[in-house]
Amino acid sequence: MTLSCNYFEETSDKVSFYSTISESDKIRIKPKRFNQNESVREDSCFENTNKYQVDDLKEIENFEKLFENSEYTGYCCCPDTDFAIDFYRESQKIETYFADTIKYVDKVQVFEESFQFSFLIDKKKWKSYLMEIENK
Repeated sequence: MTLSCNYFEETSDKVSFYSTISESDKIRIKPKRFNQNESVREDSCFENTNKYQVDDLKEIENFEKLFENSEYTGYCCCPDTDFAIDFYRESQKIETYFADTIKYVDKVQVFEESFQFSFLIDKKKWKSYLMEIENK
């Protein structure tokens, strides 16, 4: 059996992403402010709200479950940025990922800051999760 570089890259990216989730004690999902360019990802372009914030282990596990059976896509070029997903540990932001909810009709693309990899998750599950955690 021959293992390719792509296999190791994908495995490494997944381990990195899932480690970020498991190390987190809070996740904050911030929608883009009105009238902001879709490609801009500065922190000030997102609403400073706790509308979609969880600090409960069960809700963090539910976030991770969004990625079960997700499609890993590797490098992603030029996604829109509709949400910032901030991961915290002991009140310190440890990582930020972003979500594009526009590019695909039935999927949400969650990608890391430098576009090196992303995951496609079911849009219905994403919307359901946001409704579930809204203003908790």
